[in-house]
Formats: sequence, structure tokens, C-alpha cells
Amino acid sequence: MNDNDLEPDPRQHHQPNSHVRRWGAVYVLLVLFLGSWLGHFFTQLSEFRSEQSEHGQEFAWADYWMSFLASTFENWQSEWLQLVFQAILLLGAKHFLFRVDAEDMERLEAKVDRINRRLDERSDSVR
Repeated sequence: MNDNDLEPDPRQHHQPNSHVRRWGAVYVLLVLFLGSWLGHFFTQLSEFRSEQSEHGQEFAWADYWMSFLASTFENWQSEWLQLVFQAILLLGAKHFLFRVDAEDMERLEAKVDRINRRLDERSDSVR
């Protein structure tokens, strides 16, 4: 079965391939990621400044950046790499688990399209 056998989608104002529909989840995750990273930045900045003042040292951005990047990469190593690995596994499994469902939906759509064509033919012949 190919796409030429299927009737066009009768729903008006339906955009199945819109940019937001395809990439919206990526944008949401990117905003959540950046927000959490900013939160990490400011909380660690506060903690670093208080530690510097406790030891009677002046705040130095160079020292802070090294500390911030080190803690960021520690978090990414333990958290984000696991998440990415799980996402890759799920995406890979999706193609095996849901392939049959997609084929079944295409078959059902083709059957509904055939029924609609027959009903249109009958209504045309009645007129």
C-alpha cells in the first residue's frame, strides 16, 4: 500500500507536518534544560561566593567558571548520558514495537476511503 491509494485528509485546518508539531517537544525540552542549567548556575554562584567569603578570599570569576563547569560535566556524565542512552533505546524499540500499529492504521484508512468512494458513487447514481 502506498500513499497514492489513500484519500487526502478531509479535516480542514489540520497541519500534520507543521514545524511546531514536529519540533515542539524539542523546544520544550531545550527550555527546560536551559532553565535548569541557569538555576544550577545561580545556586552554585551563591554557594561559591559564600564559601569564598568564609575563607576570607575574594570572589574570582575564573575560579567560579572552573568549579561551575566541573560540576556541570559531573552532572551530565551521571544524568544526561543515561537519559540520552534511554532515549536512543526507546526510539529504536519504537520502530519494532509500533510498526504493526502504523500498518494497521494505514489499512483501516484505506478501507474507510474505499467505503467513502462507494457511498459517493451510490449517491451520484441516485441523483
